[in-house]
Amino acid sequence: MSGLPDRPDLDQLRRQARELLRAAADGEPHAADRLRAVSPRVTLSAAQLALAREYGFQSWTALKAEVARRRPPATPADRWSFGGATALQTPSGVLLPEILIAGASQAILHGSLTLSGNGQLAAAVPRRRAPAPGALLARLVPRRNARATRVRRAEARAAMESMRALTSVTVIDDRGARYALRGGGASGKRGAPDRLVRLRVDPVPGRETGWIELHGQDGATTRLLPSPRAAARIGQLRAAQVSAVRRPGMPGAALRADGPQVYRDIGVALPAVDGVSIRLGSLISLPGSWQLYLCARPRWWSYSRAGQREKDPVSVYAEDDRGGSYLGSHARGTGLPTEEELAEERVMDREELALQFLPRLDPLARALKLTFQGAHEEITVDLEIGTT
Repeated sequence: MSGLPDRPDLDQLRRQARELLRAAADGEPHAADRLRAVSPRVTLSAAQLALAREYGFQSWTALKAEVARRRPPATPADRWSFGGATALQTPSGVLLPEILIAGASQAILHGSLTLSGNGQLAAAVPRRRAPAPGALLARLVPRRNARATRVRRAEARAAMESMRALTSVTVIDDRGARYALRGGGASGKRGAPDRLVRLRVDPVPGRETGWIELHGQDGATTRLLPSPRAAARIGQLRAAQVSAVRRPGMPGAALRADGPQVYRDIGVALPAVDGVSIRLGSLISLPGSWQLYLCARPRWWSYSRAGQREKDPVSVYAEDDRGGSYLGSHARGTGLPTEEELAEERVMDREELALQFLPRLDPLARALKLTFQGAHEEITVDLEIGTT
């Protein structure tokens, strides 16, 4: 087999490996010989290894690394989004769609869900009488652990039921096309009625879509509109400036009213900051804060040897054109693996997340300066966001 093309496609290579596996499993002699050259087993990993060796690489991992090295940089056309929706009553509770982010392979609706019947999760676990006075401490510990396990299981069941109920919401667009909401993920504080939800939207809405409507079972509707593009200017990568901790503050006008919701597409890739490549996706303002969706390669968080998250290697600050300053205070993962990644149990080579900024965005601000600061490098991005 010839060498790799100048711009190899990893998905195409994966398809070649699957086709080789199917041919070998069906008894095709040439395909079986190709697998036997590297392994006695007829498995996907053997097919991938055979393909890698034929392209001149020692392993499938080495082949993927070379494909990644030749991959062109991200372009502003990678993602598009829809925002501006209001709350919608569903069988699970009140759903507030924050933003729908679409790409070439999948679309995800991000939002929050306030569960109906505050306190139902706690009530789902039967209360147990306290042990009699004088009981041994050794008996208390397993009982407490067992109760904690029952609470977690009850909450997990309630979250799954809520996600299933959300999939009953009807979704259409301005062209009459229908979409399905599929369960993705949910998270929230234990025992709290609020959940952060991620729902897959199938099929992926196109760029030409004029609006997307969500219809609840009670007839209520809410509409998502295409996000305008924010003009962005990237500064020069420079040595990090060590300074005092910046404290967020904002003009008094922003304390009186939130103003209209702001949602913007950014779609720019930044030079690597301390080895972390960042692509800015979308920005959305919320009643108490605002969020910046981004993708980081290879990882945003740093991890301990035990696999626990330790810290964000890059700090993010923002200043608006009215003198307000904001601190990126919390990052939460937002990415969902694609169907192909799930089928092949692939580990994603990126982290998609929403970075929350406090305090809330000044409704009169028309521009933001974002500063991404690592231990050794920093870069700034100027955004023209407007207010309409």
